Amino acid sequence: MKKYLRPYNTLWMSVLLFLLHSTPAAAQKSDPVLARVRYTAIHASDTLSGKPAHPENMLLFIGKHRALYTSYDKINFEIASEASFRAKMAARVNNGRPVAVIDEEAPAWIHDTTYQYVFDENKWYTRETLAFQFYLSEEKAPLLHWKISPDTANFSGLHCQKATLTFEGKNWIAWFAPELPYPSGPWKLNGLPGLIVEAYDEQQDIAFRFAGIEKAQAGDHVRDYDITKRPDARPDTFNPLDQKIGRDVGSAYFDNLIHLPQNAISTSKKELDRLKAAYKKDPKGFTKALWGY
Repeated sequence: MKKYLRPYNTLWMSVLLFLLHSTPAAAQKSDPVLARVRYTAIHASDTLSGKPAHPENMLLFIGKHRALYTSYDKINFEIASEASFRAKMAARVNNGRPVAVIDEEAPAWIHDTTYQYVFDENKWYTRETLAFQFYLSEEKAPLLHWKISPDTANFSGLHCQKATLTFEGKNWIAWFAPELPYPSGPWKLNGLPGLIVEAYDEQQDIAFRFAGIEKAQAGDHVRDYDITKRPDARPDTFNPLDQKIGRDVGSAYFDNLIHLPQNAISTSKKELDRLKAAYKKDPKGFTKALWGY
């Protein structure tokens, strides 16, 4: 890596030094997925363009000790993209003619960030991607002071109770299901005595609408092409699809196991915010400092 990285100013020198002294995220015990919850995340407007934002389908994997929240649209896009790629490659081989194969990029409205909440440790792990590199930040989960109300409502047959909270500058309203004893929910909302089924802020700027829940079963989702099953596969072999959606998400979706992404670089939230600012300011320069091109 040192041979090819040539940072051309102090900003990229600091990025380089950070990367050279960083370590991969430590492996942790896997937690079997018990259930998958689907939400539709709705934002009133795109903060950059001011236009109505695109609703995004999200997915929450729930285990006994941890939960993982990610974009369901991201998973489905990358699965479809890989299937299209392989179909074009097969046509190229069968027809004996060159076929242009382009690795499609996910739409800008699809989020690539994942949030993992470890109940027993009361910790949050945020995984983000910058210039094709995964970064994992760890922080203590804030204590959320929910006020539980006697108000009740039903969502798709689930009996739910109302709770309110002030968090990150917004007044939140949540509906949780006591019959589903998971202290988790969409995004960073958690800590109620039951799964958060729906949540939205008082101004309805952000809403997480319940779209369904299912019990996780082995074989629910299978990779169409799994190179880790080949006879010549090594212990460190991984599928390109898992790399695109994140190996933490790939493991949860296909293998029903929740754990931290071992190929991510561990960093603090403060350092990650600094790197994100550097990348936003000059994406090409950041990528050049990281990969040499």
